[in-house]
Amino acid sequence: MPLVRLVRSGMAGLLIALLVSTAGCSSATEKPEAVRPQASAPKAAPAAEPPTMSKLPVTEFQQLATLPPSEPLPKPTQEPMDAPPAASPVELPAAVSVKPAEMSNPLRGGEESPARVAPPAPSASAASSAPAAAIAPSAPPVLSASPTPSAPPATTAPPVTSPAAQASAKPAQPPVGRPHTSKNSGIPFDPIKENGKIFNGWPKPKLALVITGMEEGYLEPCGCAGLDRMKGGMSRRATFFQWLRKKYGWPVVRLDVGGLVQGFGRQAELKFQTSIEGKLKMGYDAIAFGTDDLRLPAGELAAVAAGVDGKPSPFLAANVGLLGKPGEIMPQSRVIEAGGLKIGVTAILGKTYQKEIHNDEIEMSDPEAALAKIVPELKQKADYLVLLAHATREESIAWGKRFPAFNVVVSSDGWPEPPDRQQIIRGTKTLLITVGEKGKNAIVLGLYDGSPLLVRYQRVPLDSRFPASPDMKMLMAAYQEQLKSIGFGGLGLRSVPHPLRETNGKFVGSQKCESCHEKSYGIWKKSGHAHAYETIAKVDPPRNFDPECVSCHVIGWHPSKFFPYESGYQNRDKTPALVNVGCEDCHGPGEKHVAAELSGSEDLRKKLRQAMVLTKAEAKKQQCVSCHDLDNSPDFKFDLYWPFIEHHEKE
Repeated sequence: MPLVRLVRSGMAGLLIALLVSTAGCSSATEKPEAVRPQASAPKAAPAAEPPTMSKLPVTEFQQLATLPPSEPLPKPTQEPMDAPPAASPVELPAAVSVKPAEMSNPLRGGEESPARVAPPAPSASAASSAPAAAIAPSAPPVLSASPTPSAPPATTAPPVTSPAAQASAKPAQPPVGRPHTSKNSGIPFDPIKENGKIFNGWPKPKLALVITGMEEGYLEPCGCAGLDRMKGGMSRRATFFQWLRKKYGWPVVRLDVGGLVQGFGRQAELKFQTSIEGKLKMGYDAIAFGTDDLRLPAGELAAVAAGVDGKPSPFLAANVGLLGKPGEIMPQSRVIEAGGLKIGVTAILGKTYQKEIHNDEIEMSDPEAALAKIVPELKQKADYLVLLAHATREESIAWGKRFPAFNVVVSSDGWPEPPDRQQIIRGTKTLLITVGEKGKNAIVLGLYDGSPLLVRYQRVPLDSRFPASPDMKMLMAAYQEQLKSIGFGGLGLRSVPHPLRETNGKFVGSQKCESCHEKSYGIWKKSGHAHAYETIAKVDPPRNFDPECVSCHVIGWHPSKFFPYESGYQNRDKTPALVNVGCEDCHGPGEKHVAAELSGSEDLRKKLRQAMVLTKAEAKKQQCVSCHDLDNSPDFKFDLYWPFIEHHEKE
């Protein structure tokens, strides 16, 4: 397909879609105790199919049978977690622990005996006395993808013309307003209607196990695609815990499979500290270390693993030792008493992930050998055993089979969106739990009286049905203040030469383009790009000192690696001409082009004009999506947004 040359001779406006997001910004917050009118849940990959689980045969799983409801929770209209009357509930499978021989095996086509459970009863008393009856084999578990983003209104494609005709055409006039994507529709968004009810029909459990993990440095959703439309964040999680404890009155045990940060460096360390402080405030009972967590300085890890203010640390590791052997600084296992039950928990780092850690101050041992020693001891002390496995899916499944005493194996390795129903490891009675990515969901297991204990499963989307927590907002404000105080240099960021420095020179700012490219400049001036910096400077708390936010809101930064280029933005006082997303973010530095137009030869002017050209095809392929990615602009459609910033220059 031939490339259409859109821009000649300079620094016209940007070829990127109307600003809706910032690449990599992972630290936004909401107003406490209030849901914004256009509230919405995040959308991962638009209409994407779940990735193929090539390493995990589907035959490893089968679905548990159902547990009939007994004493219901308060009516939906009385509970803040329930949807408005117009919203239909999500069908939520309940589960009962049954023997493997009683389970159907539809995935392998076997004719095994169906599980036997009591049929649904009209009342609690009837449920307790109803006779058992055989049920049909349950359907295979379904691993669901993220909610599909709402499709934007269809637009009419512009007529195809030749490059010569486009070059001679008048500059395109952008449409008025903004594309009517879900963020800009003006229609209040209902997260419950989008993501479904939770705990629908659940009786009060004896104990609720809440399992999280793989936060990956996303302390809060960035909010660029509409904060209320995104999932995750410490703030919502804290509110969720508060609701379970105070509004529902459920006993709760909080577990995390690790993966608090992503990458390394000073900012990752600050995120780790903030995440730990938040988890301590939320009352986590057990936390595993993840791979990137263990890349941080061992001294800092040991400080939190040893406990804070005389209180024991929630960190566990059966086969990881900090500044010594496993078990010397932090416990290898723990028994947590809650709801009249004793929950035994241990944590393991898999062999595959051990290979990614190169730190002489961290000692790691064989996972299976560590479990062989710990499991028998834990089994004697606890009623219910949980393994937090920061490991591959294959390793997690293998340990579930090797150590069937575990009732639950939590694996850090899974699809971006966790399954909407429970799964057990075939050949065992052990549940396999995965948590997804970026802390967007929590998994809740409700434990009920029975021999063995009966279990219900719920995936809880941490969306805008949960108001922000004032305590977590204070933590986020303190984190942003640390970034401001330390500065980009203190975070270890160093500017590097731009790839086009030799050809194009330095960054000069969009204002230099106006005199020659008046119409194109006007289109840019009316776009969201021209006001991008204000969106991070005026949010509460401000994020204009956070590299992960700044990189897509100023001129002269790498949009996804979060470092500045030489002559790029430094701060508002030193480089005021480089605030906002400007012409040079797409066309490259403009110093030599500007100078040539004032005093250069005709050949030089032509050469440098050509160097500034960016075609529509190039913009669509890589330029726009460097900031408008799936994390931060799930509704972004290049062809929909393009007319709002389209501009042309004559030869």
